Amino acid sequence: MNRPNILVICLDQWQTHMKLPPDVRLPTLERLQAEGVTFERQYCTVPLCTPSRAAMWTGRHAKEVGLWDNTNFAWVNDLSEEIRTVGDMLRDQGYYTAFKGKWHLSELPKKENALEPYGFSDFQQWGDTFGPPLGGALFDDNIVFETVDWLEKKAPTLKQPWFMVCSLVNPHDIMFLQTDPVETPHPNGILYGKQTTVQKMGWFQEEWDVGLPDNFEDDFNLQPEGVRAYKEFVDLNYGKVPEDRTDLWKKRRNYLVNSMRLADMEAGKVLDALDRLDLRKNTIVIFTTDHGEMNGAHRMAQKGAIPFDEAAIVNFSVCVPEGPKGKRTKAVGSHLDLAPTFLHFAGLDPKDIKKIYPELKGRSLKSAIMNPLDDGPRGSENSPEDGALICWDGLHELDNTWGIAGALKELTSLSGDEESANLKSVGEKFGAPDFSKRTFFRTFVDGRYKLVRWFSPLEYGNPETLDELYESSDIGLYDLIEDPGELQNLGNPEHPDYDPELIERLTLKLHKLVQEELGDDQLPFDLNLFGTSRMKELHP
Repeated sequence: MNRPNILVICLDQWQTHMKLPPDVRLPTLERLQAEGVTFERQYCTVPLCTPSRAAMWTGRHAKEVGLWDNTNFAWVNDLSEEIRTVGDMLRDQGYYTAFKGKWHLSELPKKENALEPYGFSDFQQWGDTFGPPLGGALFDDNIVFETVDWLEKKAPTLKQPWFMVCSLVNPHDIMFLQTDPVETPHPNGILYGKQTTVQKMGWFQEEWDVGLPDNFEDDFNLQPEGVRAYKEFVDLNYGKVPEDRTDLWKKRRNYLVNSMRLADMEAGKVLDALDRLDLRKNTIVIFTTDHGEMNGAHRMAQKGAIPFDEAAIVNFSVCVPEGPKGKRTKAVGSHLDLAPTFLHFAGLDPKDIKKIYPELKGRSLKSAIMNPLDDGPRGSENSPEDGALICWDGLHELDNTWGIAGALKELTSLSGDEESANLKSVGEKFGAPDFSKRTFFRTFVDGRYKLVRWFSPLEYGNPETLDELYESSDIGLYDLIEDPGELQNLGNPEHPDYDPELIERLTLKLHKLVQEELGDDQLPFDLNLFGTSRMKELHP
């Protein structure tokens, strides 16, 4: 095979391992899984749009490129044009690179050449979509139309291999769903007044026997405080489902299924075009997502400051024309690995990738794609090794009292078009958030265990020993084989199966991975960004 074309179909907020009713069909995903290799443990680097996409399209951790929170928040700037993307890197290798759909890494002019400074051609003239209410319904068909048009009209004119991203919005519309007026956010919540109901069109009126997830019930008894803080954040800002309304959780899950069905149908149009144009024989097709959705697990919704698998695992199905068919792999993968994987398939040896692009800390997943029984460069459930790193430095979920008092609402733009308030003026009004709250995390997953170090902005660093870990952190530890629902926190000393030797071994693994991928892990923002470090007595 000549150097292959590479098509990436990216979806947003897809719940990868949801148990679907048997009569629900996702024909595009099913077809790609039958024609390629699917990773069971592919992890995003941050369970949120901008930071995850930063890693996907630059090959570097979000904190390293300044996108440690969504660009919707006033404290995060655009991706610098000085940061090289996978578009730039593949252009180096002689590829034509193009991008259609959701970008969400910077404000963009409404021009087809808007992404040229970032290494991509042929963006849509109507501009970016940040994923506003019903953004999938509004934009996905246009994104697909432009992608198919590009395949029909542009691709045949190229005398070089091409790399194309088709970045859809759905099933992201679940983010704004209000199932019932009782599920109304706090008046200062970031979604207050922005929620949407289930569309009355027939597609969304389809009802499925979705049931509740196996880990729906969680008493949070031994869970770290950060887990409870996340649930409180979602309940306040997105609306709380009352404890006795399991019917509303099923309604949410049903809506997500229908949003996934719709996104799958749109993606299918792109796949059909590839077949019609006889492009599949020399095109690698990758079907993936930027992050997950809690979808009722632990009675939680959304994504963000939570490291559970529902939010952190992403779909990753890879179809190589001459590769294995209908296989699954237990190899652990990270979205940090996308850039080296693209470059490896484009013809560069991993040693050359490291030499030419030393900023890339990910690892090519080609070995596991071409041989699904291979443990991959990060190890697997069968042979736990280095593992994958998941990070959270999201300031917007740090302090719920400060946020719900009104500070967060003034500093948030969900559309990408609104001007948010000045940081220091908000500091004068609301003071600073409580920087001692342990809602940030570093998470290590090796295929068998997940270790979560919850810490505050005052406790950055990289603990190496058990004593250092517990001195500066709250701990979550889950056996993903024996407890796939992550209900048993083995990291709590009160748990009957608490094993300090195991935790110390995993702490060293986490330490080494942070050292390798993040280096000197320090606070990515100035504690005085609000003009004060003083907290005010707030009564939201």
